[in-house]
Amino acid sequence: MKHSSKAENILSQLNDKSKLGDIKKLATEIKKDHELALELWSTEKHFARLLAVLIMDKKYLSQEFIDKLTNDIKGQAEDERNQLIDWLMANQLMKDKRTIALMGSWENSSSSFQRRIFWYYQARLRWLGQEPPTSNDELLSKIT
Repeated sequence: MKHSSKAENILSQLNDKSKLGDIKKLATEIKKDHELALELWSTEKHFARLLAVLIMDKKYLSQEFIDKLTNDIKGQAEDERNQLIDWLMANQLMKDKRTIALMGSWENSSSSFQRRIFWYYQARLRWLGQEPPTSNDELLSKIT
């Protein structure tokens, strides 16, 4: 697939020795650019996908689109999968009421990644004291 000159320029700056701070700095310079994010995501390269997560426009994050992202992540190495899922949750899904509601519906998702996000989100709510302790027993009964 032929990439735009903008994407080629960015891809030339990313390699296996890229640091996460460098990726975040690039994202700050780029800001939001959903089309570029899709182009970077399509490369299937780990660091390009991390950058793509940071510059995606959350208004395009529908359940269908998230299903595609989580399905695409299956092809990454295990440590890369976990990092991509964590970045997707922290940098996109946690930033919008609509996507937060989606995360809350993934308890029984067919996607193991979405179920992971659901449980991570539930733990995070409790860790930050945003969920009353009375719901803990119900949640614990589901995993025992």
